[in-house]
Amino acid sequence: MIERMKEVLFSPSANLFALLPISAYETAWVAMVPNPDDPTSPMFPEYLDWVLRSQNSLGFWFDEQHGINNDHHELIDYKHQCSSDDLLATLACLIALKTWEINGFSHRINKGLRFLRDNIEKELMNVRKRKDGGDKVGRVLLRRWFLMAELAKAKGLEVFSAQQFNNEFFYEFKLNEIKLEREEAEDIIKKERLVMREIAFENYGSTLLLRSPSVTTCAYMITGDHTYKTYLQHLFTNCQHGVPPTYPVDKDFIKLCVVDHLERLGCAEHFSEEIRHVMDHLYGKWIEEESKVSKKDDDVFQIYNDSLVFRLLRTHGYPVSPINVFDVNGLCTGRFCWFIDDEKMLSHMKDNYAFFLGPMLSIYKASHIAFLEDHDLDKAGVFSWHILQKGLMSMKSQNETNISYSLKKFEQEIEHELEHKWLARMDHLEHRLCIEGGGIYNFWVGKNAPYRILQNNDLLQLAIDNFMMRQSIYRKELQELQRWSKNTGLSMMGFGREKTTYCYFAMASSSCLPFNTDSRKEATKCAILITIADDFFDEEGSMHELSILTDAVQRQENIICCL
Repeated sequence: MIERMKEVLFSPSANLFALLPISAYETAWVAMVPNPDDPTSPMFPEYLDWVLRSQNSLGFWFDEQHGINNDHHELIDYKHQCSSDDLLATLACLIALKTWEINGFSHRINKGLRFLRDNIEKELMNVRKRKDGGDKVGRVLLRRWFLMAELAKAKGLEVFSAQQFNNEFFYEFKLNEIKLEREEAEDIIKKERLVMREIAFENYGSTLLLRSPSVTTCAYMITGDHTYKTYLQHLFTNCQHGVPPTYPVDKDFIKLCVVDHLERLGCAEHFSEEIRHVMDHLYGKWIEEESKVSKKDDDVFQIYNDSLVFRLLRTHGYPVSPINVFDVNGLCTGRFCWFIDDEKMLSHMKDNYAFFLGPMLSIYKASHIAFLEDHDLDKAGVFSWHILQKGLMSMKSQNETNISYSLKKFEQEIEHELEHKWLARMDHLEHRLCIEGGGIYNFWVGKNAPYRILQNNDLLQLAIDNFMMRQSIYRKELQELQRWSKNTGLSMMGFGREKTTYCYFAMASSSCLPFNTDSRKEATKCAILITIADDFFDEEGSMHELSILTDAVQRQENIICCL
């Protein structure tokens, strides 16, 4: 299994993009693109096939990252957790099917519409409350719902009643505010283009172009620009299995996440050579980029990436620094802590904290390994702690049924990180926690929610088998030590504490498996003897006996020093 995973994760032929999760929302958007040579058919029929295959028995779609099976009972349970992400994905898939409506599609469309109408009102009321409460994410979601509902309406899908559309949910989004003038809206094609223009340019900004598949798809269908077409073709070449939440994703970043994930799962020792090659490569890039002026076209992702690189490089022993460095012209060439002295950026992060939770979690983890001189990293750690606390309060204030599966897992990860100091944790228990959580690896992609990466059940099974192997080694060693305590009479001396198991746990929790078996056992024996000696001093020995014992210990120390 280890050799197979090495091939999947580290071989030159490994398709790292296959490790990314498939987003139903993004796949549906790319499935809408018409073929330039035949506008009556899709440019990427494989993505339309994915949409057709992925509708479940209840009629809705969800992202692969949720790890839900198409078992009917499991779907019924999950139905109650459907969030805006799932419902928006369902609406996008219905629009894609309606775009290429042929025989057999109408049944699927009607099934999906029934599900939406049964569940959408409660969800939008929750989003409305978030928006009215000042939550910027709530406003973004509500506006996206309005635009998607407009597009669905233009395609002939009536998701909302007239009252819901004009008054109940979207009363502040007037047509003239988003340039969907009524006289122009009578032209269906023009109306579709106007909605797509709003989605691609005005609502989300140009920074997501050529990074978000759905936004770039809108831009291509509006402009026909060859740059956007090339992007989509390149996307399909690398991600034929389905469209990920964001693209492109740097391969070095995926490798970085792979290393981090292997360490979280407790499997890293089986890939030590491969991990060393990855770390050597990333360290070379780090040194090379330190001599250049930073390009901050995407501040937030860069902070996330750099803090993750820094943490892994430092924990692997590479001499890296998070501090700001300035060139002869006074331009900042430092790493991820550059923002800590930028008041404007700090204010922006505070105001838009929901979009910065991923980078802040990454920075907070990096701050655990600050050296004495890393003052900027200490300040960044304190700042990130406050942002994470604010994010937790916001997530907990939401209705439990209104939070997506991935966001709930992300909330639990943040809670765990804030509650347990890094140096106070035991690796084996951390590995178990990750495995019991389904081996989920969340990463932030520049939207308002985390996404899961590394979709590989074999890797999770390897982690489970590896954990069980470690447990068997622990049990065997403990049994040997218990026999030793019994055979030597230490466990039946008639006084003091029997601490064989306690001493072994203390030693085993701080040493690496499967190595150092002899060291663990010898250290445990020493701890047992010291415990007995301590109890002898406290409870059993006379002053004369304690004097003799003390003299013997001192003579033993002198012999060791001479040796």
